[in-house]
Amino acid sequence: MRRLSLSRFGRDRRGVAIVEFAVIVPVMILLSAVAFDLVRYVIYIRKVELAASTMADLMARNDTGTVTQTDILAISRAQLVIFPEAMAVASDTNVSVWSLLKWSISGVQFKTTSGCTSNCVYVPTVSWTSGQKRPCLIPLLPAPNTDPPKPTTMPIDTFAPGFLVVADVVFSYKPVIAQSVVGSVNITKSFYFAPRYVSAITFDASGGTSSANACPLS
Repeated sequence: MRRLSLSRFGRDRRGVAIVEFAVIVPVMILLSAVAFDLVRYVIYIRKVELAASTMADLMARNDTGTVTQTDILAISRAQLVIFPEAMAVASDTNVSVWSLLKWSISGVQFKTTSGCTSNCVYVPTVSWTSGQKRPCLIPLLPAPNTDPPKPTTMPIDTFAPGFLVVADVVFSYKPVIAQSVVGSVNITKSFYFAPRYVSAITFDASGGTSSANACPLS
């Protein structure tokens, strides 16, 4: 009977490649999965940005000075053209696309104290709102430009005399691979456009008020 030599066993390199392969492959698969979700997340961020900017731009092109709920709903559907992936995700998960893709379009008027002529403080208030809606009768607060969008704030750089169209979009992103670890992540984007052809846009209730409404005068 041949004795097993420990020194010989230590010098035997057969099977090392298989062991290395078994150790490295799971790590490579994990890194590939993380990279896939990360790239997909970045693409969806860009899609949400485009959806919000498109809605704000379309509303800012209004040349009549008035808008109805029907007009707003038609503009909101532009998101589905810009971001068809949202419909695909909704179909795959058997939910409504609007449960994943939440939006609002609002008209914000900046006001000053009566009689102010210089060094005025501009206060933004919501004139009309739709979709998920921004709050009426509550002055919106200034926030640093780098802060994430919120329904109750406006970037400090937007504070000036005039009127702005504000489009907000929130998409509930669910990673394909890491969903069990991180769950869902909200991607939130807002855009702020001044009307191009009129000084302000008012809301006309003749088209309905179920998903859009004018705010009461403060």
